[in-house]
Amino acid sequence: MSAAEEKLSQLSGLFCQIGQHEKHPWIPLPWRGVYNKVLYFDPVTGATMELAKVEKGCSFPAHYHTTVQTLFVVSGRLRDESGAITVPGTFRIIPAGHLHGPFVAEEEAIQLKYFSSVPVYILKDGTTFIYEFDGRTLAAGRLEFAQGLKTTNFISGRK
Repeated sequence: MSAAEEKLSQLSGLFCQIGQHEKHPWIPLPWRGVYNKVLYFDPVTGATMELAKVEKGCSFPAHYHTTVQTLFVVSGRLRDESGAITVPGTFRIIPAGHLHGPFVAEEEAIQLKYFSSVPVYILKDGTTFIYEFDGRTLAAGRLEFAQGLKTTNFISGRK
């Protein structure tokens, strides 16, 4: 352990992957070619910071979250349903309850993401996944309300 890592002992109750991230594995998400690597997880608030990777040609499906999400594209290019391309250096804030995606990686894409609480993925058909502390997902069943949503934000009701 480096001296810098030892100085961070006050974070011992948190899940952290500190240091060079090549040594930490990518965790597969439920969608082919989509992975995450949780860097930080607070067990009290659920706040989560992660790297997300989408392999070239793979798709991250349209979904909602129950928490605000921020993302910064580190590398790669992602195309959305309208054909718009998100490129490295792009920063976005996605409000809680806002439908976003699908995104297709035109080349391998890596994003740095922050969620203000435990990440929950609710797909358009209601299929739901919840993060564990290390980024592995738990299938949480199907939320029936999501199947009939006619708005782009189920919390604010915006169309």
